[in-house]
Amino acid sequence: MRMTVVSTSLRTIFAIAFFSALFCPGLAQAGPGNSEHANGQQVYMAARCFACHGQFGFGGVGPRFRQNRFVGMGDYVVGQILVGRGVMPSFETTLNNQEIAAVATYIRNSWGNDFGPVKAADVAQVRQNVKLKPPQGRPHLPPESKQPKHAPAPPQGSGSPGQALPPDQSK
Repeated sequence: MRMTVVSTSLRTIFAIAFFSALFCPGLAQAGPGNSEHANGQQVYMAARCFACHGQFGFGGVGPRFRQNRFVGMGDYVVGQILVGRGVMPSFETTLNNQEIAAVATYIRNSWGNDFGPVKAADVAQVRQNVKLKPPQGRPHLPPESKQPKHAPAPPQGSGSPGQALPPDQSK
């Protein structure tokens, strides 16, 4: 009788572990032996990413990371962390390349995602590209010294802005 209870208990424990790994891969990755995952989780919590994206990746003010195919694009994830967007602040000066790589790897491999690691060298490359191209929303204007002093006058016509000219005046 006692042997049957122990055997049944072991089977139950094995079944729970098997199905947890099968249906919740994020739990299997979060083990204590995975220091890269633990470092990324520490940065995620310390930088307060969880405040907008949720501790469990469900999102909120920020987009959800749980089973999100866009986090599969490593350069995109790193670029968003560096530049920010909307209510998300830029972490370009707050986090170094290793920290950004750790948190990006954590995001890309938690909550049902399995997109692989991001290396610090990848972050350095994206950081360099961001410096070469201004972030969205900033005007691409020459320095003030090269701008014309006066803007050209709008064309003269009887219509108000946005209205098409009559066919005989459009030639």
